Amino acid sequence: MDPVSQRHERLGTEKIFNYLHENDVTVNVHCHDRNLSINKYVRENTEAINQNDVWHCVKSVKSALKKVSTGSKSSEGKTWSFQLSDKVEPVATHMHWAIQNCNQDEKKLQKSLLNILDHYKNIHTDCHESARCKVDTKYEPSPIVITSPVAEKLLLSVIFNATVYKYVKDYVLGRDTFYVESFNNVTNIYQNKRIAFGDSQYNAGANLSVLHWNENVDRDFTSVSIKQNHRMPRSKKGKKNYKRATYKFRDNIWSRFMKSIYSKRNRRQ
Repeated sequence: MDPVSQRHERLGTEKIFNYLHENDVTVNVHCHDRNLSINKYVRENTEAINQNDVWHCVKSVKSALKKVSTGSKSSEGKTWSFQLSDKVEPVATHMHWAIQNCNQDEKKLQKSLLNILDHYKNIHTDCHESARCKVDTKYEPSPIVITSPVAEKLLLSVIFNATVYKYVKDYVLGRDTFYVESFNNVTNIYQNKRIAFGDSQYNAGANLSVLHWNENVDRDFTSVSIKQNHRMPRSKKGKKNYKRATYKFRDNIWSRFMKSIYSKRNRRQ
C-alpha cells in the first residue's frame, strides 16, 4: 500500500473522471485544495477548468501574516511590525472580496490584491466605487494606518508570496470546497483514520456518513457569539451557534431492520 496520501488523491481523481466519462457526465470546473499533481492531471488530461479552493489559500495568507504581525520586543521593526497586528482578519476579508469580484479577470484580481496595501495606508484611489472609504465622506480607518516602511515591506512580501497572487488563474472563479470539507468532518466520525477497516465495515461507515451529512447539512443557527479581541476591538466577526444535529436516520435504519425481520418470519409461517 502506498503510504503517501497525496498520491491516493491523484488516483481517486483519475477514477472519478473515468467513471464520469463512462457515464457521459461532463465536468466543467474541478476545484480542490491545491494538490499539484491533481492540478497537472486536470489541465493535461481533462477538459475541465482547474480551480483551487479559496479558503485554504486565504488561510495560508493569514498564517503568514500572523508571523509578521507579532513577535518579541527586540525583533519589532525587523521581522514583524505592530502596525500589522490588527490586519490578519481584515486582509483575509479583503482577499475574499477581491477574488469574488474580479469578474474572472486575472489582472484585475492581482491589482485588487496589491491595493490592500494602499487601502491600509489610507490611500483609496484604486478602491472600489462602492467601498465605504469612497462613499462615506467622513470615513476614518478603524485599523492602524500603515506608515512604517518595514510594515509596508512585510505586508507586500505576504501578498507577493500568496498562491492566489502567484497562481492567479487558479482562483479567478472564486470556487471553494466547503461542502467537501464539511462531509470529510462527518466521515471522520464514522471512519477513524487510524483504524484499518474491512470492506463491509468501511462501506457501512461511508453510508452512515452520507446519511448523517444529508440530514444535517445547511441546518439553521440560533445565534452568533462574538468574542472581543483586544487587537481588533471593532471586529464584528462571530461564530455561528448551530442547532443541534439530528439523527433521524438511525431510527429509520432500525425501523427498516425490524420490518425485514418480521417480514421474514411472516413468510416462514
